[in-house]
Amino acid sequence: MKKVLKLIGGLAIGAIIGLILAFLLILFIDGSEGLSNAMNKDINASKLAISIACTFASLIITAILQFALHEVGHLLFGLATGYKFSSIRIYKYALVKDDSGFHVKKFNIQGTGGQCIMTLPEDTNPTRVPFFWYNAGGVIVNILLFAISIIVLSFCNLGMVAESFFIMLAFTGAFIALINGVPLSFNGLCNDGRNILLLMRNKRSRRFFLRMMQAASKLSRGKRLKDMPREWFEDIPVDSPKDYFLLANRINYAALLEDLGRLDEARRVYEEISSFRKDLPGLIKLEIGADHILMELLTTGRHDVVETIYDKSQQAYINSSYKFSPIKTVALYALALLHDNDPVRVKQLLDELESHRKDYLMPGEYLTAIYLVGQCDNRKPHLS
Repeated sequence: MKKVLKLIGGLAIGAIIGLILAFLLILFIDGSEGLSNAMNKDINASKLAISIACTFASLIITAILQFALHEVGHLLFGLATGYKFSSIRIYKYALVKDDSGFHVKKFNIQGTGGQCIMTLPEDTNPTRVPFFWYNAGGVIVNILLFAISIIVLSFCNLGMVAESFFIMLAFTGAFIALINGVPLSFNGLCNDGRNILLLMRNKRSRRFFLRMMQAASKLSRGKRLKDMPREWFEDIPVDSPKDYFLLANRINYAALLEDLGRLDEARRVYEEISSFRKDLPGLIKLEIGADHILMELLTTGRHDVVETIYDKSQQAYINSSYKFSPIKTVALYALALLHDNDPVRVKQLLDELESHRKDYLMPGEYLTAIYLVGQCDNRKPHLS
């Protein structure tokens, strides 16, 4: 997660500043004698600078490495427990498998540093989903790297660069294992430990988890939601925004309604979810915002409601991520066509949607997006 990476970077910068201040404090207190003592102990500015550079570089490299191998851990333990590979993403870059082979694409979700999507056979018993090892695999790999680092530091005679690397590998491994293993949620996203806890407690959550993974895998292979088994999308209203898997199921159901052309029903579901207001996790609110705006413009067309949803935070989120998401691109298209009456922007967005068609992580979403573009055009076929 980007926030975690920023936190690690902040810790590193803080430690470096602390070392520099401590060194300067020695010089200030002891004057030239302090400097002489420091030099006699081989603590000189050049050595300190090299040490700081090694520490900082090692921290960044090992943090990226730990994040990447965390996702590989999900992949390996998933494969070992019967899952099939669909896609793996490290920051913005994803390796995706479809019917024609493997492809590298770009995708990003705010607040995440990666994601591994796998699937199980369609006849898998929803109450017997092998969820533990797949969800725990990333943390296990981080812990293993931490243990290996400690062993190397304990039994090997290392130079400054190697020592800095393994110290930071141990630190980042322990840190990332902790923030992913201890059950927590970040702005609406559950970490691995939280997922395991929820799935252990509730068989219904296991069913939703299985269907989410299966639907995502089909989308990545170019299937639309409307062409998937109906039992994967259950019409169950949300009674609490804290029930993550029920909320995810409800959002998937709303997306199915969009793809089926049942736009009024989809809008009402988004209204239902949004009614939780401040209790709704921030990232969930931002993620459904584009769909909510789109459904509003395609049904009631209440411009005051659209403007309420499309506040500054929603604008920033959609405009920073629409190039990865065909549905968000269509939401902007609908705004330009049906709200702002901006023909230049309309053409630009339509060109972008077409130019990125082969780059989308979920080609099935692109097909739905094209259908929704047609719905927008039917709503207002001519610009004045």
